[in-house]
Amino acid sequence: MEIRNADVKIVSDILLRAASEPNFRRLLLSEPTKVLADYDISSEAKSIIRNVIDGFR
Repeated sequence: MEIRNADVKIVSDILLRAASEPNFRRLLLSEPTKVLADYDISSEAKSIIRNVIDGFR
């Protein structure tokens, strides 16, 4: 799996936002497809975020 350099910052921003904003975190955990659709990132980057989310379930 390869992630584009441009995706690295966005993935980091999403995860930092989830860590600091409880409402965003709840939405990301409950509806990741909906939340991630708002971001212009690769499917590989979305997969990484979903793997992190799965670690919290």
